Amino acid sequence: MKFKFFFFAAIAFIIAGCTSNDIVDLSENVQTVEPDKPLLHITALFDEPAGTRASLEEYGPTVIKTIGFRWEVNDEIQFCFEQGEIKVKGNTLVSSVSEDKKTAFFDVTVPGGIDPANPYTLYAYRSGRKSGISSGSVLDNTTPTIAILPTLQYEYKATLADQATVFSLWTKKIITPETTSISLSFQHLGSMMTLHLKNVGATEIDDLHSLALQSNPTQNWIINRLEGGGGAQFDMATGNYVDGNEKFSYTLTFFLPSPTLASGSVGTYYLWFVPKTDISTFNLLLVSLESPGNIITGVTNVSKNITKSLERGKNYILFASIEKDEAATPPRKYKVNFTDSSYNPLAP
Repeated sequence: MKFKFFFFAAIAFIIAGCTSNDIVDLSENVQTVEPDKPLLHITALFDEPAGTRASLEEYGPTVIKTIGFRWEVNDEIQFCFEQGEIKVKGNTLVSSVSEDKKTAFFDVTVPGGIDPANPYTLYAYRSGRKSGISSGSVLDNTTPTIAILPTLQYEYKATLADQATVFSLWTKKIITPETTSISLSFQHLGSMMTLHLKNVGATEIDDLHSLALQSNPTQNWIINRLEGGGGAQFDMATGNYVDGNEKFSYTLTFFLPSPTLASGSVGTYYLWFVPKTDISTFNLLLVSLESPGNIITGVTNVSKNITKSLERGKNYILFASIEKDEAATPPRKYKVNFTDSSYNPLAP
């Protein structure tokens, strides 16, 4: 089966969040924001292909749908001002959005230590996290031009709402002297993977803990997924990941919101992920696991052959089927197959 039959690119994403509007004093070269300094009025746009985050929606007449992401008031933007050796880290909230929610507006105070009469660089980063998680999705304290990507990704279920939380993007712009209004165009750090899984058997499945996409033979094709820990470091100044902190992985795991899948029903699962864009050819297996997540219950007998590099800012769609295998004995008690969009198994 050719690549184009099972991976479909759709519009991608932008922005979310919503935490306190505070400024962090980092080091001797990092200043706190002073409220009496000039305001920088910002209009936030996005690079195509795009959409935004916040309220998530699927739309389209068929199973091949576009995933849209829209700005919302109070979405959080983390930022860093840089001028020479001075770096200032802080955050702000979106104050208003356009009617179609594709454009956001917010103000940022030009901080002390930054001279608006001379050029400086503004960096902005969007990534969220659950309230119970205290690491990741933040600018680095020591070098705030480095964005630390989401951590503890196994805590996020494979739903649109959870994956919108960790969705991440960034931008940077050199600000010319005495500028008071700018437009920022955000860039995607990752893509979305959508998996449609149909129970084609006559019996309900009630023990699905997770589903894993794993390269075979083993080949790293993902960034920021090492053992689910995440925390890769992206240097916004250079546009590259920090060597040694990429968190490469060969497995992308969907942690399911429910262990059950009724006969004839389709479960749709989502994952925000960062593709390793320099990999152009690899094979994927789909593996089903039961709790606690290390017991394999089924593996596809036909690999999905990927023959092009995955891109950031896309929605990639997979179709697969699962059913109880009455002839099998544990632990491989399920037949799992990659399929086309009508859930017909792909030929070997």
